[in-house]
Amino acid sequence: MQWEKLLNYNRLSERERDFDDARNPFSIDFDRIIFSDSFRRLDRKTQVHPMRSNDNVHSRLPHSLEVSCVGRSLGTLVGAEIKDLPTHMTPDRVGQIVQAACLAHDIGNPPFGHMGETIIQSWFEEHGGRFFDAVAPELQTDFTRFEGNAQAFRIMTRLAMYRDNGGLRPTYAVIAAMMKYPWIHHNDIKKFCCFSSEREILDDIAAKAGLEGADGIYKRHPLAFLSEAADDICYSIIDLEDAYEMGILRFTEVKEILNAICELPEQKLDGKSPKESMEYMRAIAINKCVGAVVNEFFANYEAIMDGSLYYKHNLLENSAYKEPISQAKKTGSEVIYQNRRKLMLEVGAYNVMGILLETFSDAAFEYVSTDKPKDKTQHIIKIMGDFAPAKNEGVFKALHRVTDYISGMTDNYATEKARQIAGI
Repeated sequence: MQWEKLLNYNRLSERERDFDDARNPFSIDFDRIIFSDSFRRLDRKTQVHPMRSNDNVHSRLPHSLEVSCVGRSLGTLVGAEIKDLPTHMTPDRVGQIVQAACLAHDIGNPPFGHMGETIIQSWFEEHGGRFFDAVAPELQTDFTRFEGNAQAFRIMTRLAMYRDNGGLRPTYAVIAAMMKYPWIHHNDIKKFCCFSSEREILDDIAAKAGLEGADGIYKRHPLAFLSEAADDICYSIIDLEDAYEMGILRFTEVKEILNAICELPEQKLDGKSPKESMEYMRAIAINKCVGAVVNEFFANYEAIMDGSLYYKHNLLENSAYKEPISQAKKTGSEVIYQNRRKLMLEVGAYNVMGILLETFSDAAFEYVSTDKPKDKTQHIIKIMGDFAPAKNEGVFKALHRVTDYISGMTDNYATEKARQIAGI
């Protein structure tokens, strides 16, 4: 892979044009993402703790902003060390590419976070059979393996702004740097970045950004390793801080993990409250992790550039701080993500999402499959607004309209809609 193509500043669905130094295209990508409806709704979507009542605890929106800041630092530092950048590129602009990619990385997440993904998958596995006679087997995984990363790709390239004509029309560099899993679903790999519905768009991006591969399976863009690392740095460290805020972890537990990265003498925390101490350690820990990820990137530079580095090679988890990061992630999976309030709300999420999926899927299927849909069905289709399926577009597209509509909901909106539909 070559940086000249990897940093392609031209836009999806637009003609090629000269690079604008005054208003460079990567900063425009950032602006388009941050002003989009899908990004705005992240403020009411679960990061870790559903339906949070404590405003100090992260939703998807501040998490995405923080990841974008870390991504900018990573991209800028890496850009400063790359010797063969195109003449119009600077380290700051490499940082802007990663910043924009990170800003959009969670834009496709459904309500209730990763649990929302699981619920959509399991609902279609259990109930999708009544629709799937009209959907080719190779297309059914768009629903039975619903993936927030693929929904983010769909929003960026199809749904937002220029609907069905390029979406936000991102630069090839930014959308490629966002794709942690640049392939369509296949049986060997759980994660993927693109539904079958956007297969041709993925092929175009891979060609324009110089991601080598074929048959819907492409090499990861080098900057996607940095986008992934920025996300890992933020959630590994900040989930601990949120857990303290929620009363799930004690200060001493958080301090032990963070100080394994910071290595601060005790007097550095003298006179600071637990909250102030955590904020201080968090800033130092993030900074040290950024440096360690940059070192790990260049330690694997040749393999990254020829596409041979295994996609599961996580730069942060293989860095100098792999032990404390491993402990942070273990604490997350065994303690933070298993707290009783979170589990109870996730059980409720099954009911909320189940009501929505059944109501809107049944209505969409009937609407596109019959000449005279029932009055109730027509009411439901009108409720879907801009996401309503067209009469002649078929079951596959109609079901995508349903998952577009439901996955775009916030936690609160989904809960309220389910209550209204259930008549309670």
